[in-house]
Amino acid sequence: MADDAVQLPWKADVQAARRGDPSAFETLVRSVQRQVYGLALRLLQSEAEAAEVSQEALLRAYQNLHRYDDSRPFDLWVLAITRNLCLDLLRRRTKVRTEELEPMKEVLPSGEASQEEGAIAREERQSLEDAMATLSVDDREVLALYYVQKRTTKEIAQILGCAPGTIMARLFRAREKLRKKMTTTEEASR
Repeated sequence: MADDAVQLPWKADVQAARRGDPSAFETLVRSVQRQVYGLALRLLQSEAEAAEVSQEALLRAYQNLHRYDDSRPFDLWVLAITRNLCLDLLRRRTKVRTEELEPMKEVLPSGEASQEEGAIAREERQSLEDAMATLSVDDREVLALYYVQKRTTKEIAQILGCAPGTIMARLFRAREKLRKKMTTTEEASR
């Protein structure tokens, strides 16, 4: 029984939320909201749309809590909902947006970095973000889930509804495309 609770940390909160406990669902939301927003932002490249889709995904999770399969990780279920909403929105767009992402606001590690190191790090991050923005939604999606969300290929396969081998192949191709974009950018800046 203790192993079951360790493997399914959301099970008790899901059951309480199904019984109508609002604080239990709030706990579930807090546990996944950053991941949901992060995935939406990577796919949509718009903070406003990412925030809207995140809210919609969490609302749909609440409305469909009775459909949630307790044997699956709750976060993967909500990320799959988020992904589907993002893809729906991307399909509805009539033209590709050309707006750049605002530079990601990341907190530096506790060790103080010099201004020069900070500037180099910001430039490298921006270069990476610019290269990521040129990739397809599918490539950004798999890279974001693997590197940003720190998901395993098996978890990504569950979210995307395909085989882990497919995810490994997609990761390989996306990395290669990103590497080529970064190499081209570096050569152009010399």
